[in-house]
Amino acid sequence: MTLEDIDHLLDLMAKEAQDKADEAFLPGSISLSVDNWGRIPKDAGMRCTNILLGIRYRGVQVLVARAREGRVLNRAEDQDAGAPYFPLEPKA
Repeated sequence: MTLEDIDHLLDLMAKEAQDKADEAFLPGSISLSVDNWGRIPKDAGMRCTNILLGIRYRGVQVLVARAREGRVLNRAEDQDAGAPYFPLEPKA
């Protein structure tokens, strides 16, 4: 999964949530394998905001582990893994 893929999916989810007027369709979390994480450019804006909020990209929680697949989950799918939720930030 590339940064462009992630941005595209985040924007699609935001539009779907707006069209359906349902926050459950907003981006909830970004799931990346360690290999995917290693291929994301270091200056892409994915950073640890603080120890409690973890890694965030455009305000969305980034979950990294060896066994994860590269996916972007909406809030209904992620079972609160990305909480606390913040508004989606614009692309840098």
